[in-house]
Amino acid sequence: MSTLASPSPPRAVAAAPETSLGVSRRKACVFAYSAGWISGLVVLWLEGRDAETRRHAAQAVLGFGLLTLLGAACLALAVLGILTSLALFRIGLWAAQAVVLVGVVLWGWSLVRVAFGGSPRWPLIGARAARLAAVP
Repeated sequence: MSTLASPSPPRAVAAAPETSLGVSRRKACVFAYSAGWISGLVVLWLEGRDAETRRHAAQAVLGFGLLTLLGAACLALAVLGILTSLALFRIGLWAAQAVVLVGVVLWGWSLVRVAFGGSPRWPLIGARAARLAAVP
């Protein structure tokens, strides 16, 4: 005769705070950074309740948006350099590569911090993003 142990009842798990997107705050914040300024804009547009999620989305929009504009300006300088000077072309191209490197580092750092429950605040734009993200 074998004895079967009765299964233990499921334990109650504390629910994570849910956003108006229908997912947890952590998932919404990870999504805000996942595709740069585009996903940040989507989250900023759709999220109406959670101020922390909106702050991450605003930070992604401002940070990656400014880096995109700066990278485009550096590439424009490189194009101008093709027409005028090889040195100007090289400077523009190296500057664009530096901007991309900064963007990739900030993107990875922000994703990892948010995924593990942190709250990254970017230098220079963190306070402005918090003001932009104020829940209306």
